[in-house]
Amino acid sequence: HGDAATSVGKNLEVAQKAVNGYRIVIFMSNSQTARRDAVAAQENVTTLFPQEQSYLSYENPYFKVAVGNCTSQEEAIILLGRLRGTFPKAFIMRENINISEFTR
Repeated sequence: HGDAATSVGKNLEVAQKAVNGYRIVIFMSNSQTARRDAVAAQENVTTLFPQEQSYLSYENPYFKVAVGNCTSQEEAIILLGRLRGTFPKAFIMRENINISEFTR
C-alpha cells in the first residue's frame, strides 16, 4: 500500500525533470575549427543577448550552440526573430529541457 504510492511518486519525479520545448540553434558545424567557432558564437550571443541562456554541446560529429528555453513554438518563433539579425542561419529545434534550466 505505502510502497505503491512511494514508487509512483518517484516515477513522477523522474518523468517531470524535463519538458518538451524549443531552442534556437545559432551554430552547428563539424569543420576542423568547429570547437573554436562554437565558443566564439556562444561568447557573441552572451554579449549581445545577456538575458538568454546559451548552451554549447557536442553531438558527434557536430558542435552546436543553442539559445533559450522556450516552452511553446510561438515563444521560439519570437526568439528566432530577435536572433536572426545577428545569426541569419539560426533555426528552431525541439529539445527536452531540464526543469532546472527554467530557474537560472
